[in-house]
Amino acid sequence: MSDAVDHGREDAHLAAEYVLGVLSGGQRRSVERRALRDPAFAAVLAEWTELLGPMASGVDPAEPPVTLWSRIEADLGRMTRRPAEPVPTARPKGRRVSAIWQWLGLAGVGLAVASLAALILVAGRDLAPPADGMMTATLSAEDGTPLVTVVIDTATSMATLVPIVHAEEPGRVPELWLVPPGGAAPKSLGLIDMARPLHVALDGNGLGMPDAALAVSMEPEGGSPTGLPTGPVVASGALHSI
Repeated sequence: MSDAVDHGREDAHLAAEYVLGVLSGGQRRSVERRALRDPAFAAVLAEWTELLGPMASGVDPAEPPVTLWSRIEADLGRMTRRPAEPVPTARPKGRRVSAIWQWLGLAGVGLAVASLAALILVAGRDLAPPADGMMTATLSAEDGTPLVTVVIDTATSMATLVPIVHAEEPGRVPELWLVPPGGAAPKSLGLIDMARPLHVALDGNGLGMPDAALAVSMEPEGGSPTGLPTGPVVASGALHSI
């Protein structure tokens, strides 16, 4: 793969993470400064905003409780220093995913969209598509409520999952499935954590199939005992190339 293609893919990843709200404050400021001086990069940011921003429209804004910061300060006071941990990845079935990313609220997505609107006006350039080989899906409940947004780099088989609503069921764990078209059997992509954003390493098999979809089912501890969904499917959505 050429350096130019690698650079374009890195820019697409960075733009998607900015819009999804999973960058730190310093990283976000760095992205914003770059967009002010780099119209081409600002155009990539604008395209990702158009792709991922609409998911915020399906969820009503909510004010955090007034006691939130006092609880956070109390928790920080009880924490001890420990070595930094790597960004979480999905593990084989039978082992739960541990995540260190901060919880992403929809307010963060809204702020990202508003910030990008200002950057687009400054850049004044036409939109440019993100790098090739990217797919996205919004996994929604049966009533249409969006629960998870997924962005996949098919070249590396890495996915970024950002929960919108925390779905849980006592005694069960969420398992991610690739649903091939034509009624073929779903393929397990491993157990996930519906409480916070995370990276998921996929096997890549079938990700590029037209009309494929993703789904999340609630399975017994350790995952499905049969290799197929056995519990209720709480979210599903079609994969789209972008």
